[in-house]
Amino acid sequence: MKILFTMPIPDDLKAKQQEQFLDHTYEYIENLASYQAIDTVDCIVSYGSDITEPIIEDAKALRWLMIFSAGMEELPHTKLQEKSILVTNVRGIHAIPMAEFTMAYMLSHVKRLANFAMKQTKNSWERDPKIDELAEKTIIIAGTGAIGTQIAQFAKAFQMKTIGVNTSGKTVSPFDKTVSIEEIQTILPEGDFIVSILPETSATKSLYKKAHFEAMKNSAVFINIGRGSAVSEETLLDVATNQTIEHLYLDVSPIEPLPKNHALWKFPNVTITPHVSAHSPKYLYRSFDIWLENVARFQKEEPLLNTINLNRGY
Repeated sequence: MKILFTMPIPDDLKAKQQEQFLDHTYEYIENLASYQAIDTVDCIVSYGSDITEPIIEDAKALRWLMIFSAGMEELPHTKLQEKSILVTNVRGIHAIPMAEFTMAYMLSHVKRLANFAMKQTKNSWERDPKIDELAEKTIIIAGTGAIGTQIAQFAKAFQMKTIGVNTSGKTVSPFDKTVSIEEIQTILPEGDFIVSILPETSATKSLYKKAHFEAMKNSAVFINIGRGSAVSEETLLDVATNQTIEHLYLDVSPIEPLPKNHALWKFPNVTITPHVSAHSPKYLYRSFDIWLENVARFQKEEPLLNTINLNRGY
């Protein structure tokens, strides 16, 4: 195959794949739109944002698209289906960094670290009576795949009760209980922390309504590390303004990047991070573990890991 990478790849990973798969031709570029030989490429490895309908139309030999990301919403699904192009991704590699990020949010919240950071700027040796524990608190995790499962495992280490939410409601280890997405509002009153890691699909856009937040405890914390489209701007602003719950931790937002003049920046009960929960120096190395396994499977004509159902979107 002629394989085209559209992102920088470390030399050690280039060497590793060359050693394992000598028969393929590899090219490395950073601007797919200006690449002149797209019609000769059998496989494109990309983060996804540079894959457009014209690219797919011009890539006459393309058989396989490997996306080094979990999100599929930016891809031209209809054109990919029309051309019968196989699409795979690196779903699952984000589990550890995103689970750690979630625990960091929660630990910072109960240990009041932001409050102490503010006090330090004032040279204040003032204690905080609201310091709490995670132990025995309940975490509701919407999404019980690799990331949700990793969060639940970490939460269990802190002696938390874990409730999972997925499409079917099917029980998944290590969750204490699992419910279907249709039942989520019934269990929201139990949650001290509600974590959303849902992908972006037609079913998840603006999934969380005002009524969902009103069903939560006033002391509840909502964490979104999935997709910002799961909660509308209007709902976020309403919840923040009315202090419906105690805090919103948003690593993703309905508009990205969030404009500097956006009202969400100014609320003391909202913490915003710039879509970084999956970031890790191990990102490409974990991606290559899946990629190289899939190359081996592709050569043997075996089913590939993380094959995407383009109708479903994940």
